[in-house]
Amino acid sequence: MAFGGGTARGLAHIGALKVLESEGAQPGAVAGTSYGAIIAALYALGMPALELERLVREQNTGEVWLQGLDFGLHRGSLIHGRRLARWLDRKFFQGATFGDAQIPLVVACTDLATGKLVVIDDGPVSVAVQASCALPGLFAPVRTNGRVLIDGGFVETVPFRALQTLQPELVIGLHAGLDVNNSRIILGIRRFNASRTGRRFQRLATRLRPVGPFGQIVRGMAVWVRSYSRALRAPHGGLLVHEEPPAAWWDFHKSPQAIVAGERAMRQALDGAPEFARRLQVAEVPCDD
Repeated sequence: MAFGGGTARGLAHIGALKVLESEGAQPGAVAGTSYGAIIAALYALGMPALELERLVREQNTGEVWLQGLDFGLHRGSLIHGRRLARWLDRKFFQGATFGDAQIPLVVACTDLATGKLVVIDDGPVSVAVQASCALPGLFAPVRTNGRVLIDGGFVETVPFRALQTLQPELVIGLHAGLDVNNSRIILGIRRFNASRTGRRFQRLATRLRPVGPFGQIVRGMAVWVRSYSRALRAPHGGLLVHEEPPAAWWDFHKSPQAIVAGERAMRQALDGAPEFARRLQVAEVPCDD
């Protein structure tokens, strides 16, 4: 299963997981990007859907926002992100590495210098998640293994390519972000990208090294606007589930509504793809020796 981002909207992923688990079809491998990396990591480390639901329902949203009090202007962002990463590691990941995952886990990030996909599958989970959540201008890029990394959603909104590195038999992707085909904001960004001004901006950005606050912001913004020119589709034979939670990206207090929306979206997707649902059930039936 590939978990897209969406910040608080990504809480809908938990509802989708609940439906799969109720059908006896738990994911055997997961990939995550941005907020989806948090859900994917917790699931891979052994937290089932009902436990994830309990966790987010009981979480004090004020405590979440306190992690944003982490000055980052010297790194070209409003928030450094280090405090959030340490809080996630201390409270949820508990120092876990990818080697502690109970099922295969990968986290998708974007290389700020090249704009290409970077798939992380080893080392501390918290570092990978911090990098995958590093939205340019909001959270500082993360330097690790000789690269400067930012939000993985800029390469692919739903991390299908990262998931393919695990060679899954069946693929389900969860998308809780903006509708890339109908959003006025995204359509406006696409028009900008196609304009003379947009092309000039991209040429300028490629000349800048991602060093220092200015270079990181400009390169990050260039990768960000370019990402919305890409279509969102599932790989051949895969299933893309469009979740539409009644929540904005900051509405962490609306976790119950978001989870219900994820349940509804997954059931509708499976009902609308009976052949995929049949293959899903067959894949979960153990073979006789």
